[in-house]
Amino acid sequence: MTGIQFGNYRIVREIGHGGMGTVFLARRDDGEFDQDVALKIVRQSVADSRIIEHFRRERQILAGLNHPNIAALHDGGISDRGEPFIAMEYVDGLTLTEYASARALSIHDRLLLFLKVCAAVAYAHRNLVVHRDIKPSNIVINSDGEPKLLDFGLAKAFEIDNTNTQTAVLAFTPAYASPEQIGGRAITTSSDIYSLE
Repeated sequence: MTGIQFGNYRIVREIGHGGMGTVFLARRDDGEFDQDVALKIVRQSVADSRIIEHFRRERQILAGLNHPNIAALHDGGISDRGEPFIAMEYVDGLTLTEYASARALSIHDRLLLFLKVCAAVAYAHRNLVVHRDIKPSNIVINSDGEPKLLDFGLAKAFEIDNTNTQTAVLAFTPAYASPEQIGGRAITTSSDIYSLE
């Protein structure tokens, strides 16, 4: 898809893919201003009403979060071809594990990064959002050495009158999942805290 126009963006290259779709590095191409984004596009073959609603919910959750250690939402919607998409802040860097290994970070420096990630998670929780898939590959360290929490695709906003939420039917990462996630039970912010341990 390199070079293909997608709304206001031109696709530069693929940077990741999963069961539902692909994430591309894309560049804003409408002449208004220069901006690189991570463009998450759902494959048309899986874009049923449930997936479209899931993406709408993800966009709404991200639109409500504004924290220096959470990748920001820039745009989103459904393309002319019927493909749901989200344009996120593009974080050019290494995953938490790669960064710590490449720089042989001391325990002190690792803890400083970890505290920033904890602050981002606490901010999400104060805004009634549980991430549900916190893992090292969803934390990228940018060129300034700042961690960014990514991929709120499984995130769930708490209902105002209910502080529990059922685990999504969508996949999560078992190695970092809480016992209640694995058991299919109701989850809370403590599930994210378990994933941070």
